Amino acid sequence: MSAHVLVIESEPWMGEHFEQTLRRAGFTAALTSNAYSAIDMIDESKPEVIVMGLLLSGAGGLGLLHELQSYSDTADIPIIVCTNAAAVFSRDELAPYGVRMVLDVGVMKPEELPAAVRSVLAT
Repeated sequence: MSAHVLVIESEPWMGEHFEQTLRRAGFTAALTSNAYSAIDMIDESKPEVIVMGLLLSGAGGLGLLHELQSYSDTADIPIIVCTNAAAVFSRDELAPYGVRMVLDVGVMKPEELPAAVRSVLAT
């Protein structure tokens, strides 16, 4: 059985690209564009990994990270942040929020996303 990955990305084309890339790599992927629907989707089916941007409508990416860490049933979900602001938000700064990796979407190659998901699943 393939790992279930939730993609949370406000840019439709980027979210669809992430979702398709993960599916082609053999993962089960679901996509949403905002923090509120992400919480509903997580409640319905807890993902094994979350891939998300930080610029989200609603509570925003940082608000969602804080929300997920405040509940014991979601605090253990590994998170990969994909952002243009990778130089601003380091993994060390975001680690208390469950962030295992920060990928810079401006320079990352498509194969890096499935590799990152496999990496966080292995730890």
